Amino acid sequence: MNNLKRLFQPKSVVLLGGLWAKNVYAQLQKSAFDGEIWPVHPTEKKLGQHKCYENLEALPYPPDATFIGVNRYKTIEIVRKLDNMGAGGAVCFASGFSETKIERDNDEGNQLQKELTDAATELALLGPNCYGFLNYLDNVTLWPDQHGGQSVTNGIAIIAQSSNIAINLTMQKRSLPIAFILTVGNQAKSGISDLIQMLLDDDRVTAIGLYIEGFDNIQKFETAASKAALLKKPLVVLKVGKTAHSVTTAFSHTASITGSNTAVSAFLKRLGCIEVSSLSNLLETLKLSHFFGYLEDKNIASVSCSGGEASLIADQALGTQIQYSPFRPATEDKLKMILGSIVTVSNPLDYHTFIWGNVDKMTETFSTVLENPFELVLFLLDVPRNDICDDSSFQCAIEAIISTAKNSPRKIAVVASLPESMPESLARSFINSNVLPLCGIDDAIQAINNGILLGQFYKKCSSESQEKVYFNEATQTGRVRLINEKNSKDLLKSLGLKVPKSISAKSVKQAMRLTETKDLTFPLAIKGLDVPHKTENNLVNINIKDKETLQKSLNDMFKRSENILIEEMVLESLAELSISILRDSTGIFLLTIGAGGIFTELFNERVNLILPVSENEIERALGALPISKLLDGYRGSPPVNKKKIVSAIQAVIRYTQENLPLISEIEINPLIVGKNHAVAADILLTHIVKE
Repeated sequence: MNNLKRLFQPKSVVLLGGLWAKNVYAQLQKSAFDGEIWPVHPTEKKLGQHKCYENLEALPYPPDATFIGVNRYKTIEIVRKLDNMGAGGAVCFASGFSETKIERDNDEGNQLQKELTDAATELALLGPNCYGFLNYLDNVTLWPDQHGGQSVTNGIAIIAQSSNIAINLTMQKRSLPIAFILTVGNQAKSGISDLIQMLLDDDRVTAIGLYIEGFDNIQKFETAASKAALLKKPLVVLKVGKTAHSVTTAFSHTASITGSNTAVSAFLKRLGCIEVSSLSNLLETLKLSHFFGYLEDKNIASVSCSGGEASLIADQALGTQIQYSPFRPATEDKLKMILGSIVTVSNPLDYHTFIWGNVDKMTETFSTVLENPFELVLFLLDVPRNDICDDSSFQCAIEAIISTAKNSPRKIAVVASLPESMPESLARSFINSNVLPLCGIDDAIQAINNGILLGQFYKKCSSESQEKVYFNEATQTGRVRLINEKNSKDLLKSLGLKVPKSISAKSVKQAMRLTETKDLTFPLAIKGLDVPHKTENNLVNINIKDKETLQKSLNDMFKRSENILIEEMVLESLAELSISILRDSTGIFLLTIGAGGIFTELFNERVNLILPVSENEIERALGALPISKLLDGYRGSPPVNKKKIVSAIQAVIRYTQENLPLISEIEINPLIVGKNHAVAADILLTHIVKE
């Protein structure tokens, strides 16, 4: 970590390479970097005003940071030399390492990356295959291209796996103060988690944004995120690559509708990371995080001079945590006196244009709204473009908002319906008056909702402890083996899961004899074993009510299966659930709870959680499902015993915990729930077996 700090806050910088090194030099000069700059070139005498050194051995002392802009083979040689001489760190610009991924077991790029990592025993590395970094706090720009950032005293940091996206983000005109832009490339040595840890230790960094394709290390990321939560420094994540299917080979119905993105989203939510879906939402959420940190309450007020704006911002809040509470009666009366009887006083408030241009009346109106205990008050304002329009008539609203803010300690934001309607100069004026400028209603509402969710997470953290995530990497050389349903039920029954009474047989004669000796009660179900999708393969027959029908069904079933399960049917059913656990390719375990059996298509919404989970979390998940109305008793039906459902889920979790290296997936569908039982009618269990 000390060498990481040397890399990102250097007193001496070495530049290696041709054109790319010259580009970095130009950016260092532009940012007024005040440390030592040592270009290294075998033939050139000077770079700009700086002397060139013939080789690394000629340097005055080991450098803190080095930009390596040469090919991948020479990069490895240089890294080894820097490491041996006690340098701090290096940016490896070259590509052609593990990102090539031609053949996993015979890939020159992978081998070269291993050599690069081995060469850097103590040296901090950024990359390879990355642009470098921008430190706007200390004016360090180890960056071979243009960028749009400026020097700041504090601000947010962005870590990106795409250098091009990082460049684009620096060009934002939203008055978002950016402290760091760090590109990580292949994360050969210094990964996202390491960089988060370093940034969290810098008091000048207020929040961290991540543009990522994949995690460097799940356990290290969990540690970093836990530290961020403890410090109340928001982590805002834009995860890309959502269309890639990366769960382990799966047989279950649940696996076909989840996938890596579901597991990652649940993982991020568990850690208190705010996941966003666009670059604009990333920037607006980071801006709110920088300004306010998080929101402690969901009670919001909106003020505008247009009914259309009031309706739009009300509609945009649907499905979010945002709550527009009514004004207090005294506030409502006061607003009616100021605005007149024609104006309907409500939240969101459309104050019309009767007082437009009267700064005193507008200030009085805005100040009256702030007398209520809202967590955040929004003022909607779009100013005309000043290149072809006159924006002077909007100065009254700007003055009234700023005047109101100066006399109130409450959180205030100005929201422009379009980003273009919030010029950067105006945004800076608002920031100087302690008013948050938000660009675009859609992104503003999402950012506010994210702030509320973050506040709820911090509140939950203070009252509930959380165990470390279950983790076990999938065996790369393993294969997935199906455990037949009889054996699966026996394994889980031993840990407390309730299953139907059953027998298995390999002939009609054996099946008929065991059915009688084991005293199975009709009606019965028979199923072919050792096949994952029984229904699709015509290997399920239910509601068998007598011996004659049973024998006939067995004769038919044994034509298609050599091993058959015969079990008692569960007769009382008030609801059916689906419970599954999937090991994601990242090595984390995803618990999915939803409607099952005949209710699957009617109630398609599911809750996804990362193991381990507490009893309270399971109960909250059940309450969040659309099928919860049936569980609570619907139209005269009795309520189910939810404790029985929780107990069944906990039995499956216990089996997973005790067999982490083996588990690929477990699915119970349906879990038949009655007034006082929860019985696993069907189980699919697969293990990972080493080859």
